[in-house]
Amino acid sequence: MVTLKDYGDYETTWCPGCGNFSILQAVKQALVACRLRPQDVIFVSGIGQAAKAPHYLNVNLFDGLHGRSLPVATGIKLANPKKTVIVESGDGCNYGEGGKPLPRGPAAEPRHHSPGS
Repeated sequence: MVTLKDYGDYETTWCPGCGNFSILQAVKQALVACRLRPQDVIFVSGIGQAAKAPHYLNVNLFDGLHGRSLPVATGIKLANPKKTVIVESGDGCNYGEGGKPLPRGPAAEPRHHSPGS
């Protein structure tokens, strides 16, 4: 059985009162509710304070460049279709200097279908 403890409890560099604490806790709760083992999760992020969440989780992670998390996550999912791939990024990462890949991300989202479905 997967528990919140399986995902770790790490000291962060976020400021007290930062909204990222609530997001991190909600992600942990969702992973546990979905019964996902930490080794079956790959968390992809850009850089910056918002994108540091994978560093505070006991999961596989990839830190990319600003705005490049969606293309990287797409490649990871294509190479590892059985893994759960999660992307997290801040507003500057996706809407700022790295915004070009964002419009293509949802359209290029890989779908895994079983034969006959």
